[in-house]
Amino acid sequence: MSRQRVVVLARAGIARDRTEAVVREAGADLALALDPATANADDLLAAAPDAVLVVLDPVVEAALDGFDAVLADPALSVLFDDAEVAAKREGWEAARWARHLAAKLQGHGDVLPAAPEAAPGLAKEMEALARQVAALSALTPASAPTPDQAVGALVISAGVGGPDAVRQLLGSLPAGFPRIILLRQRVDGGQYDKLVRQMQRAAQITVQLGQPGDVLQSGHVYVLPDRVDVQQSPQGLELTACEGDARFASLRSADSALLLLSGADTGLVDTALALRLGGALVYGQSPDNCFDPATSKLLVARGGEARSLAEMSRLLLQRWPV
Repeated sequence: MSRQRVVVLARAGIARDRTEAVVREAGADLALALDPATANADDLLAAAPDAVLVVLDPVVEAALDGFDAVLADPALSVLFDDAEVAAKREGWEAARWARHLAAKLQGHGDVLPAAPEAAPGLAKEMEALARQVAALSALTPASAPTPDQAVGALVISAGVGGPDAVRQLLGSLPAGFPRIILLRQRVDGGQYDKLVRQMQRAAQITVQLGQPGDVLQSGHVYVLPDRVDVQQSPQGLELTACEGDARFASLRSADSALLLLSGADTGLVDTALALRLGGALVYGQSPDNCFDPATSKLLVARGGEARSLAEMSRLLLQRWPV
C-alpha cells in the first residue's frame, strides 16, 4: 500500500512539532505543514494530500472557515487533534496515537502498541468483573421503567480518541434525523463550546451546547458539559444539573439508543445493559480502528455487542428512518 501524503494544519510550536513526528512514525509522508492563519486553501491543495490533520487551538479554529470547502471533500481524509493534548503527548501515549493514525490512514485495525507494564493489571480487573457479572442470574435495571409517554434519545458517549469517531457518526446522520441526540464527549479543560464548533463542521444536524433547563428538540445534537444529565418533564426531555456524571437513567428504553465509542465512560456499561433489556439499541465501537476500546470490550464481556461506525449508522437509520 502506498504511503499517504499528509498535510498538517497547525500553528508553529511544540504541538505541531510533535504532530509532525507522529505523522512520520505512522508511516506517512509529511507533505506540508501549514499555519491556517497565514496560509489558504490553495496552499493546501497544491500539496496534493491524501489526508489533512488539523491541530486545533482557538486561532486555528477561527481560521478554518477559509478551508471549509476543501475539508468537506469526501475524497480527503480529515482528522482533528487538540493542540494542548498534542503538546503533552509523549512516550507510550505518543506511540499509541501514531498507531491510531496509521490505522486511520491505512484502513487496518492494528491500533494499539504493546501495553505498558501497568496495563495487564487493568485487564485482569476487567476480566474479574466480567466473571462476577456473568455469575449473576439476571440484570435488574437501576431504576423503575419509565412511563409509556416518556421520551427517548440517541446518546453518544466518547472520550480519548473519540472525537474522530463522533465526527464520522454525526456526519453520517442526515438532517431531519427524528430523535434527540445527546453527546457526552469528555473534553480536557471543559472547552465544550469549542467542541460544538468542531462537531458542527462535520454534522448536517444542528449542534448546540446543552444547559440545565433546556427542553430538548428532535433533530438537534446537544453537547453535554460536566454535571449535566437529562430528565423527563411535562414538556418532554429536559436537561438538569446533577452530581457526578450523566447516567441517562430516565430515558425511555424502547425509544432510545446508547453508543459507547472510543474512550467512553465505563460507568455507562450498567446503564447500557439496562437500556438494552428494555429494547434500546446499544452498541460499543468495534475494537478494530478504535483508539481506546476498553469500554466496548467490557460491554461485550457482559453480553453486549460491538459494531463498526458504518453499521451503527445503518442500524440507527433502519430503526428511525428520515
